Amino acid sequence: MLRYAADRRTMLWAFVFFPALPTIAYAAPTFAPYLIPIALYLGFSAGVFSHNHNHVPTFASKRLNAFYAMYLSFFYGFPTFAWIPTHNLNHHRYVNKPGDATITWRYSKKNTWLIASTYFWVSTYWQSDPIKEYLTKARARNPRLFRQAILQYAVVYGGHALMFALAVALHGLRLGALAYVCGLFIPSAFALWSMIFINYLQHVHCD
Repeated sequence: MLRYAADRRTMLWAFVFFPALPTIAYAAPTFAPYLIPIALYLGFSAGVFSHNHNHVPTFASKRLNAFYAMYLSFFYGFPTFAWIPTHNLNHHRYVNKPGDATITWRYSKKNTWLIASTYFWVSTYWQSDPIKEYLTKARARNPRLFRQAILQYAVVYGGHALMFALAVALHGLRLGALAYVCGLFIPSAFALWSMIFINYLQHVHCD
């Protein structure tokens, strides 16, 4: 089913290690904070997998690729289709030059802690326009693609809301929130932040 045998390791991480983290956090919420280093690593991995899947689909089957994109979206913390308009079609076209929504020099060409620490929020804001444009075109020209994108939003936000509710139902508000934050929120938030920050590190002061 895989296009490349090397992705057997990807499958191990994605379908064993990714769900194992929240499972352990939910089973033992008082132990959950000790899982944070692993959570950061797995969150970073989810970001890398999302990036790779949108450049080269992991499976030979279109249906499996669509399912995997939704699955990754849950752990990535944002619909993975967004890589297509912001990264594949925009960043790889303009490569940190005018027109690139993710340029590292939008307000300053200096490489300072202030610029670096605010880059995530600046880049996230400016990437919203290509995403909106992509969704508008998909809705008009490709309803199937539009439905997949909307379903990814539902999986991410609906799935996280349900998992938070489950954690609270199992352990009460304090321990439940701790289990959710350590098992799902921190890794997905770090996945988003790390991918955008790596873009900064790779491109700042590069032509």
